[in-house]
Amino acid sequence: MLVGDPVSVHAQRDGTSRGETLGVIDIGSNSGRVLVARVRDSAHLDVLGDARSPLRLVRDVARAGQLSTDTIERTLGIVRGFVAVAASSGAERTVAVATAAVREAANGEEFIQRTREELKISVEIADGEEEARYGFLGAVHGLPVQDGIVLDVGGGSLQLIHFRQRRIERSWSLPLGALRLSDRFLKSDPPTRGEMRALKEHVYTTLEKAGIEPLQADERMVGTGGTIRNLGKVDRRVRGDYPISRLHGYVVDRRRLDGVVSLLSGASANNRATIPGLNADRADSIVGGALVVQGVMDRLLASELTVAGYGLREGIALCSVTDEAASVEQVQSVATRSLGDHFTAYNAPRAEQRTALARRLMASLQPGLSDEVLLASTAAARLLDIGASIDHYRRHAHSARIVCDANLDGFAHRTLALIAAGIYAVGEREAAIKPYAPLLTAADQSAVEQIAAGVALADALVRYGSVDPERIALERSNGHVVLATRVVDAWPLEAPTRRAERAFGASIIRVGESIPVG
Repeated sequence: MLVGDPVSVHAQRDGTSRGETLGVIDIGSNSGRVLVARVRDSAHLDVLGDARSPLRLVRDVARAGQLSTDTIERTLGIVRGFVAVAASSGAERTVAVATAAVREAANGEEFIQRTREELKISVEIADGEEEARYGFLGAVHGLPVQDGIVLDVGGGSLQLIHFRQRRIERSWSLPLGALRLSDRFLKSDPPTRGEMRALKEHVYTTLEKAGIEPLQADERMVGTGGTIRNLGKVDRRVRGDYPISRLHGYVVDRRRLDGVVSLLSGASANNRATIPGLNADRADSIVGGALVVQGVMDRLLASELTVAGYGLREGIALCSVTDEAASVEQVQSVATRSLGDHFTAYNAPRAEQRTALARRLMASLQPGLSDEVLLASTAAARLLDIGASIDHYRRHAHSARIVCDANLDGFAHRTLALIAAGIYAVGEREAAIKPYAPLLTAADQSAVEQIAAGVALADALVRYGSVDPERIALERSNGHVVLATRVVDAWPLEAPTRRAERAFGASIIRVGESIPVG
């Protein structure tokens, strides 16, 4: 349990707490951060503000066993600034949580008490189990994962959380933080091979003593924390153009991680700070953290790492309304609706009608479509018109760009690329795959065209039909799809019908008379 302030984060679970705007301050061992967010339907985070600053608390603790007077004063000033950020971003309540360095410091409780008294906010020290749980909730939220291990690399400690069906099975908190091990093992600049080997051997030994077992065949490794996010950002910059802007859900395979580690470890601290994608204030700890990640992946036999853009702060915000990770399907549904609500051109009832009809059309036109294509077509149908808030004539291009840049949780990056490519193709004569490489290849051309054709036909039927789309009858027989509905006029359906016939290789027969206007 958390210790310190008797008014814990968990206590605010009455009806008024749901949907409140919450400021969350993370007093970490290496860095401090603040997040301001509002939880929607227990499944989506609307982020309203954030800030970060280096703290380096673990250095004091490793050297003297406590926080120095100067460090306490400097940290109080930074946290005071975080409180101001939260207030200016509309936070109705602000809480703070300190992690490993403060937990281990002999005067950690004294520091926490001063923070409470001077800043008038709820501040607590998270024990290892709580830190792991918050990190898990934040990391897994918004990722389409069911089973695996969350790896949370902080400045002072490492959290490993084994989960099945999005529920925690077991967790470990180990003193393998990025800054802690960098200061202990990496004395040279740049570090020598012997220093790096000694650090990794220490990681291997610690993991073995803790009884960490390899991943099972159906499990994935998810990584969170500043070290892992910076590794992901560096890798993304190295590989060049990448269609999805957000880091949450980005995948780094082991081969690419090895390349990033070689790049970082081969440079001096000053030169390392200029490497694209790396926060300059992590130049002194990133190599140690990267070696920890390599060591964990070796021990767990992980071939790739999914980067979580969320972590402890987001987990605390979510935990203010729920103790469990929402289902992937719930996260996807709320995320797409929430994104739509940000745009004036979004017509929610029409979007829901188009979404339901697109799902039925896709299933009728091509039975046995993959779950991925059906998911992408559903999201594309719901978000088709959001770009019209920017410009009607380029609405599909704008909608596609928004999908690539937005806070769309619950979808893998490849699925986001399919959604964006499908929406963009609705406004073009044929699908374009090249802008979405390397996530999509030529093999995906037909799937994107099917998404575009199904969504375009559903959109035309919703706009120009004369009956509730749920009453449109669809029946597939002998390669034909019979579509029974009444429309104001048949001509708006001609082009999308022909496109759907080409995309799916099926003949569409529409029955039902046109209704005269006037």
